[in-house]
Amino acid sequence: MIVPVFAATLLNPSASQTVSFTAALWCIKNLAYFHLMAQYQYHTEATIEYIQNHLEEFHCDKNVLS
Repeated sequence: MIVPVFAATLLNPSASQTVSFTAALWCIKNLAYFHLMAQYQYHTEATIEYIQNHLEEFHCDKNVLS
């Protein structure tokens, strides 16, 4: 639910805000996906790789939230 709420909040960015808003959306999306996948009861190599990728992508864009 947080991704659509965040997207609605950042709906109409100005030209100077577009890059930052897009990065913020990707950051929140990756954090949400990481959290959801981390709750799986069992993990395979594939799910562990997905979790690692989402966490890495989150860390690439997290500075946009400050």
